[in-house]
Amino acid sequence: MRSNKAGLADLKRLHVAAQAAREADEARAKAQQKQALAASSASAADRQLFTRMTQAVTPLNAAERILHRAAGEQSASDQLAQRRARAAGQEPEPTLGLSDGFSAFADDQTELQWAAPGVGPDVQRQLRKAYWPVSAHLDLHGLTSDQARSALASFVAESQSHGARCIRIVHGKGYGSQNGQPVLKSRVAQWLTQLPAVRAFASAPLAHGGEGALLVLIRLP
Repeated sequence: MRSNKAGLADLKRLHVAAQAAREADEARAKAQQKQALAASSASAADRQLFTRMTQAVTPLNAAERILHRAAGEQSASDQLAQRRARAAGQEPEPTLGLSDGFSAFADDQTELQWAAPGVGPDVQRQLRKAYWPVSAHLDLHGLTSDQARSALASFVAESQSHGARCIRIVHGKGYGSQNGQPVLKSRVAQWLTQLPAVRAFASAPLAHGGEGALLVLIRLP
């Protein structure tokens, strides 16, 4: 009789333990289900928020994109021009990775001026008055942007190597362009700021081309 009672007690304990284990499993399953629902709700809320925030966003057209290159990085057109020059047995013209990205200068800006760090404002005033004799000049009329960029980089490098202190760059006034505005004016100014050989530049006085030209002060070696 005692053995039967002991057996029944053991069975009862096993039943209680099994019931507790099932309840624990069910509780864990419910907790996991709640976590999954909460994560799903948060993800849906994030998607809705992202959708609301991007409703007014318009993708850029290819023509509106501007490529900003790091210093020393060359454009595809520069690389192609240098490969062609090497194939023809010529020394490629230096462009020094001059960028066509954002420019602080406007084509319709009447006068342009700029000075490298450490160069005082009196230098720009002297340039506007043609204080230094012009040793050489470069006329960019009729050149494309790529041709003008390459010609400018080569001319500045040659001027520095020959000890030319002050040079003149003729970019034009835009009378022959479609909108009557100079095409190269702001680009030439932007390129010059990227050339280490350039100390300063300013729009030339009337006798040297006025608004259609720049006088450039070269950093002598």
